[in-house]
Amino acid sequence: MEKSWETVMQRNVCPNCGSTNIVTDEKTGEVYCANCGLVLYKLYDMGQEWREFGDEESEQRDRAGSPLTPLVHDLGLATTVEFGTKSASGKGLTGEELNKAQRVRLWQERSKASTANERNLMVAMRYIVHIADQLNLGKNVVVRAARIYRQALEMGLVRGRPINSMAAAVVYAACRSSEVPRTLKEVAAKAGLKKKEVARAYRNVLRALENEKMPITDPTLYVTKVTSKLNLGPEVERETIKILNEARARKATSGKDPMGLVAAAIYLATLRMGINTVTQKQIAEASNVTEVTVRNRFKGLKEALEGNKQ
Repeated sequence: MEKSWETVMQRNVCPNCGSTNIVTDEKTGEVYCANCGLVLYKLYDMGQEWREFGDEESEQRDRAGSPLTPLVHDLGLATTVEFGTKSASGKGLTGEELNKAQRVRLWQERSKASTANERNLMVAMRYIVHIADQLNLGKNVVVRAARIYRQALEMGLVRGRPINSMAAAVVYAACRSSEVPRTLKEVAAKAGLKKKEVARAYRNVLRALENEKMPITDPTLYVTKVTSKLNLGPEVERETIKILNEARARKATSGKDPMGLVAAAIYLATLRMGINTVTQKQIAEASNVTEVTVRNRFKGLKEALEGNKQ
């Protein structure tokens, strides 16, 4: 009685001669009958198809396909119909074929995002990349912002809120967590929004990061940015950082806007070094704060460091 292939798979019995002497060749992945030589079936090797002799060589031997990226709503897994006038074989496409390809491309774009969350991600990722480009942020910060947004979306914190303000908020959160010197006012300006809108959205984003401790903004990170705008030398930068570190040790920086502190510290540093070419107004403009803020923070720093109350 001839046995079925299902019986072969379950009992390892040769359907040709009925032998149970079934052998597996690990090199070829073939399972065959040792009695008559019939190949029963072939195993699928899910492992890598190469050999490596070190960690560095292993990292260089990636499988085909681009890596997953959180900057795309589908993580970059979907294929796309590219633009072009030639087929895969290199032949030119006719007008009718080009129109057909355009229709296929259009329907593919429409079918990419079938759910509300996917459509939300498509729009948000474009906003995040645009804002990051305006701020000259590195890829690591952009990827971090995209992951924070996905986390907020999964927690339902995005629903009912403007996508552009939430995108700006996650960019600011990524900058803070990565210790990249970008202020809330800068992010809001590049996003074309009011600071109050981004601040409100940022408070919601913090709920998605409740398990992570957001680092306190370090004013010294902004010193180089402001001194370079004012064409001040490295000696002024070093003195400014020294003043800020001393003020922090005396707990005179708590609850203060970092840019206001930087502006006041730069002004105090120029006075200590006898540099009279920079005015409070110039420092305020370079720091994107008001002159009143510079005067108030300068007075506070001077009192805290020198004990000279006025």
